[in-house]
Amino acid sequence: MIQTCACGRHRPQPKLDKKTAREESALQYRQTLVKKFEHLPAVKRISKSRKIPRVIKKQTAIAQIQKESAERKQSNRVKHSKPGTVEFKSERQTTVLRKVD
Repeated sequence: MIQTCACGRHRPQPKLDKKTAREESALQYRQTLVKKFEHLPAVKRISKSRKIPRVIKKQTAIAQIQKESAERKQSNRVKHSKPGTVEFKSERQTTVLRKVD
């Protein structure tokens, strides 16, 4: 329906100088379009989307995979060892280096 419309994206900083009547009317028209069609999923998706660099997206995905595999490995260690030999440490406790009294 309105999948090619990019009018719902986040607006950049407004210009400091005066806008022409044509620019002003165009901005108002875009805002009214967004208001009118804000219930549609395509417009919601456009308004929520943000450009994230590919490198950062890849790094976060890789970090998530590494975290999941480490958790899976720890749970497998606990499952396949004698009871009581491998202790479960929560994520918060693993980052603590030492306690200060």
